[in-house]
Amino acid sequence: MEDAEDRTEQHEFITPQVEKRRHRRVKLATQVTCEAIGREDIMLTRDVSTGGMFVTAQRPLPVGSAVALSFHLGNGTSISCTGKVVYSQQGMGMGIEFVGLPDDCTAALQKFVDASN
Repeated sequence: MEDAEDRTEQHEFITPQVEKRRHRRVKLATQVTCEAIGREDIMLTRDVSTGGMFVTAQRPLPVGSAVALSFHLGNGTSISCTGKVVYSQQGMGMGIEFVGLPDDCTAALQKFVDASN
């Protein structure tokens, strides 16, 4: 008979590259428009930080893809920026690192993250 600890380990979800994160993430479920590789898709975010976001997608973009992003924070603030896919897992989604994020967008994201405590 297996004990409770064995059952827990079997169902544990591990977020990839957790130890490499430099920015605190908060949950954000909102639509994001992603333009890349000649296509435009509307996807759903899972979380966001001042450094990037995770986007759920059955067929995510390949690692290294440049992407234009447009989304709204929960407080109504609109963010339009560019990013690069740094993690991609079929059937799960992709991690996108913001690239050249304007100062006003960084400030808005930081305010949103801080308010989400």
